[in-house]
Amino acid sequence: MLQQWLPAIRIVQIILCFAVIVFILLQARGAGLGSAFGGSSAGSVFKTRRGVERLIFNLTIIFVVLFALISILSAALIR
Repeated sequence: MLQQWLPAIRIVQIILCFAVIVFILLQARGAGLGSAFGGSSAGSVFKTRRGVERLIFNLTIIFVVLFALISILSAALIR
């Protein structure tokens, strides 16, 4: 009965995958490997997120959780 929903679930999974990629790329500004190994990261570690930056961060978390739940549901339906 739920097998008929599998193509729709996979389409939603693909859309969520691209949304997660876009939101992660929107966050990655100036945080390179240099700062991980003691490079000049003046104040970027303890910076407070505000406004749009906070919205993008929260949406990223929501999309990652939705992607994980949809993936688990998809795996359960295949069995």
